[in-house]
Amino acid sequence: MLPYERISELVEDFTSHKMSSGTIYNVLEDFYTKLKPFEEKTKEALLRAEVIHVDETSTRVGSKLHWSHVVSTNYLTYYMVHPKRGAEAIDNMGILPLFEGIAVHDHWKSYSKYACTHSFCNAHILRELNGITENENVLWSNDMHKLLTQMNNYLYGLKEKGKISPSKGKIQQFYQRYDDICTSAKKYYPPPTQSPKSRRKPKQSKGKNLLDRLVEYKEGTLRFFINLLVPFTNNLAERDLRMIKVKEKISGCFASFKGAEIFNRIRGFISTMKKHNRSVLEELSYILKGEDCVPVLIGC
Repeated sequence: MLPYERISELVEDFTSHKMSSGTIYNVLEDFYTKLKPFEEKTKEALLRAEVIHVDETSTRVGSKLHWSHVVSTNYLTYYMVHPKRGAEAIDNMGILPLFEGIAVHDHWKSYSKYACTHSFCNAHILRELNGITENENVLWSNDMHKLLTQMNNYLYGLKEKGKISPSKGKIQQFYQRYDDICTSAKKYYPPPTQSPKSRRKPKQSKGKNLLDRLVEYKEGTLRFFINLLVPFTNNLAERDLRMIKVKEKISGCFASFKGAEIFNRIRGFISTMKKHNRSVLEELSYILKGEDCVPVLIGC
């Protein structure tokens, strides 16, 4: 996380020996090279996972905008930096195009094109619903917010009782309420008028755009309720990406693309070890000694 100058100061304070920026880079590059087999095994394990989380965030490399992508579970973390945000980058990662499980993500269109099963982050949806309630004169958004929150709270109660899944009757009850809210919401959005000379699709309000998504992607929105392996939100991926932002806040942008790649691979290793409650310093020392390190795959 620290700039090279601060790392040099830290090492000198501890050891009374000054380490140059070039030496620090060489050490990090050595870790990067030795962690390649670990990263490949992490990707293989992610492909076998039942549920993965995916997300991306902007990253500056020099003066140019890039994107840091993450694929993670409760036990594994994989990062990749790429000049693009969408399908080109996701294809280059080589995970989603081959993945056959459930991918949790927001409504970024590039994710939905892949053939895996999709589940949408309801934290994003709740924030959108709040915005619509505050900015548009409608009631349905508040009703939907309450419903999704009730469904999530109901699942917490089930888990505390050791139940595996809701009853068919309870699923039908909540799903019917979801449909009723969507049906009643349509009365707030009469068909838009369009000039005969205009070829463009009439612009819709944010509320109508969200309503259309909730109707079209009902199954992915409510997947958390019928499969308890699927979380209500995509907070896991967002937490994993937060470390990229922490690094930028402390040290600024990446000076080079290779530097961003080095950071991402090492950070992926550290994140995975922390998720397994492993000693990061001890595991890094094994890598430094040239010993093979295979991800702990239980529960991935």
